[in-house]
Order: sequence, then C-alpha cells, then structure tokens
Amino acid sequence: MSSTPSTHPPFIWGTRAAGLLLCVLSWRLGGGAFLGLAWGALSLLRVPRRGLLVELAVASCLLLLVSPDGLPLVGAVLALLVIPFAPESHALNMNGVDRYFYLQDGPGTRMNSHHFVDMDAPLEREPLERAVSAVLKEVPLARSFVREAPLGITRLVAKRPWVDATALLSWSELPVEAEDSRALDAPMDLRRLPPWRVIHAPRPDGGFRLCLTVHHSAVDGEGGLLMLDLLVRRYNELRAGMPLTPRAPVHGGQRLRDQVRSRGLGWTLRMMRRHFALGDTDKGASAVLADDAGARPTHTRHHLLRIPGDTWTRLKAVSTARGVSRNDLLVGAVFRAADSLRRARGAPDQRFRAFVPTNLRAALGIPSGLGNYLGMLQVVARPEEIRSPGLERRLSESIRSMRVLEESVGFMVNMGLVTLMPPGMFRAALRKNDADPSMFNYSLLVSTIRQPEELALPEGVGTERVLVRGSLTGRPCIGVVIIHSGGEVHGVVEYLSPTMHDETVREFGDRWLAEVEHLASAPQVLPVAS
Repeated sequence: MSSTPSTHPPFIWGTRAAGLLLCVLSWRLGGGAFLGLAWGALSLLRVPRRGLLVELAVASCLLLLVSPDGLPLVGAVLALLVIPFAPESHALNMNGVDRYFYLQDGPGTRMNSHHFVDMDAPLEREPLERAVSAVLKEVPLARSFVREAPLGITRLVAKRPWVDATALLSWSELPVEAEDSRALDAPMDLRRLPPWRVIHAPRPDGGFRLCLTVHHSAVDGEGGLLMLDLLVRRYNELRAGMPLTPRAPVHGGQRLRDQVRSRGLGWTLRMMRRHFALGDTDKGASAVLADDAGARPTHTRHHLLRIPGDTWTRLKAVSTARGVSRNDLLVGAVFRAADSLRRARGAPDQRFRAFVPTNLRAALGIPSGLGNYLGMLQVVARPEEIRSPGLERRLSESIRSMRVLEESVGFMVNMGLVTLMPPGMFRAALRKNDADPSMFNYSLLVSTIRQPEELALPEGVGTERVLVRGSLTGRPCIGVVIIHSGGEVHGVVEYLSPTMHDETVREFGDRWLAEVEHLASAPQVLPVAS
C-alpha cells in the first residue's frame, strides 16, 4: 500500500465524491429529493467505509422514483465502483471504553499499556522479527487502524499489513527508561500505524528487556497478556524451526448494548440513569502524593518492587486468618504506605480515593480474548479507616460489593453514552477536564494482575520477571501495578515526572514493602502506619 489505509486517497476521495454527487443530484431534483440531499450531506461528516458507499448507492437509486432521467444511476454506479478500492477487509466494533481511551490520548496523556519480560540475555533478532510479522498476519487487531470523521470513529482491519516488522520492532541500545522514557511515551498515531509496537533494549541494572506496548483502546490487561503470549510463542516456534500452532487470540467485538440486551430495556434504562454523568460527580478533595501538583507532567517513570516468595507464602496464612484475600492485603498496604508518607511530611488528613480496575468478562459472559471490558471501581478510604486494623476487611467488602454487575458496569455504561458525542467535541471536553484541578481528583491507581500460568516465556534465555505498567493522566499522578504468578510477586510504581520526584517514589515503595512484610510477620498487631 502506497498510503496508510486510514487516508487511502482513491477510497476516501471516491467516497466523498459519491456523497457530493448525491447532494448535487438531489438539489437538482428538489421537492421530494430533499431527504437525499440531507443524506448526502450527512455522509460527508461520517466515517468513509464500504457500508456507507452501499447506503449512497441505494439512496441514488431511490432518486429514480422522482427523476425524469437516469442520472441517479450514475451516482449509484460511482458509489459501487469505489468499493473495491477500500483498503480494509472489515470493521472491529469499538465500545465506549475503546473510544474513550482513543480520544483521551494526547499531549501529556498517553494511553499505552507496557508489558515487560526481563531476561538475562538478548533475544535473537531474526526469529523476533519473523514473530512480529507473524502476529501482524494472524491477528486482525494487530493490523488494524482507526479512521476518524467529524461524526464518528471506526477501527478497521487492513486486508494486508501496510507496514513491515521493522516499523513496529525497535532494537534499542538504550534502556526504555532513558531520555525521560521517550521510547515508552512515544505517541501512537492509530490512524497511520497499528495499535502496538515492540522494543528490545538493555536494562539499567543489567540484562535485557522485551517490551510489548499496546494502545489501551485496543486491549485491556487480559488482552495485552494474550498478545504478549502469542508474540513470545511465535518467537519460540520460529527460533526452533517448528510449525506455528493455531493459537491466535480473537477479538471479542461485543458492544455493551449487545451484552445487556438480554436483561431487558428496563434494566438498561436503570443502569443509564444510575451511572450516566458528564463529569466527576464527587467534588470532594482527595489526598495526593504529588511533590508539585501544579507542575505540568512531561514524561512517565517507574520504580520496580519485589515481594520475596517467603513473604508471599506467609501472607496466605494471614489472609486466611483475616477472611480476606492476599490482594486485599496488598491493596491495604498501598493505602497505609501512602497515608504514612503524607503524615511523615506533615500533610493534613484527607481521604484517599483510588481507581481499582476490574475485569468484567466473567460478569458479562464474554470469553477470554482481545478488546476492552474494564470496570473502574472507586475505592475511598478515610484516614481513621486506613489506620484501623479492619482496613483490609472493609476494602474487601467494598470491592466485592462493587464487583456485582450493576455497580461494576458503571464505567462502561457512562463511556458508552458520553463518547457518542462527536469525537472533536468529546476530545475538547477531555482536554478541558485535564486542565481543571477539580475534575477527576483521584489519589492513585491500584491494579492487581494474575500472570497466567500458561504464559509463554522466551526460550534460550533466563526470564527473571514479567511486569505490566500503564500510562497515567495528570490525576492521579501515581499508580501501583502488582503482578503475581505462583510464588513470584512484583510491583511497578508508575508516576509522572516532575509532578513526583524519584526519591518520593522510592520512599513510598519502601514503605509499601515494609507494610507488606509487617502484615506477613505479625498478622494480629496493628499496621506500621498506626
């Protein structure tokens, strides 16, 4: 393809020409052809796609009912002749969460999700390049692009890859954290490139790192790990000269309205009334950990943490005794560490308000695969609750109550409604919210991920750990991602710089590890922060 599919001139210009011709033909006929004029004018604001050309052809044929000649057939034939020029094979449904993450991406706000595999030796170049090419060919989402128009956005799958592996795979001589995380924070133009890329780079502490970055409008956490699994599996097979196994993840493509239709119109309307809001409905002040809350973030950074296997094992006995999960203990330790850090710095007591992402696939009956099915739970903890020994149980009960479908579906419902407005209007509203300190005032993001036992790891090298980190908006300016597999538990503290200083994040990480160790060592006593 000589041009990117999103802006493929013959198809885009041909579609617009068919819409203009319908307008001209309708204007010429006047009277009852007014609807044709309106439809043609509306088509100029819609996303060009093959289905739109079929609509224009049908509309042109309908003009024959009021036309004294056969000129409308010219418009119908033109519309149909343009269809073969379409560079896409089909569309992938975008739900409200997909559209939100796509439109939220902008200067200072990257919606990228990063998946790290840390190794003791480098991977082989040739099989990795071939693995990237294989993923491009096998996974429709991997060769998709976004086409945007004034009245909508659509994700489409190219008939064939228009970029090769070298455009998506970077062999860096510098760590991904170098130069203010330029490699990680690089924007993804989804109108010109697929929603993923791969970096192979050295690590600052020795060894090497494979980084798969996927745009959050394409996949959630589960989908990102499935893409990582496929990439590594293809690398192993190609390196060993083995045939490729038919195990490519599929894109669910289910819109939320398709999932809730079976629950009836009444239930759907209740959810819309319950969850729809154009802005943040909670204006109360929340505690922040920023060193300079007024600083404009320029890049993201991260700090890595590790919970020893022995500590993780002892936490199991503690969680059983307290009637909570180990995840509840880890999340509680995050709140305690954040609160103790603020107290040590003389900050006033304020509640903490955290985002806790949750996977809605099970609740919606959607099988494992690609796509976005995220719920964003809002967990609030006040200072007196954080400093009490019952914090973890309260968090456990609160999170469990919000994971019922009627509550957890709120984020998807709201995004599905508000992103129906024209893309330019919604994007402008997001930028306005980003500039308003009173909007979306969250303290931190806390995410826990279970690494699948069957996740493929690179062969021929030693794998030290698998990590996941995302990107952050201006508020919250810090997030904690915890990933565990068997007896291994690793954490990533992601933060915005210069909003937060490196030494502050290191201190927060040390406090969190101390809280976790204290919970594992002395389950019946009050936490360190108390």
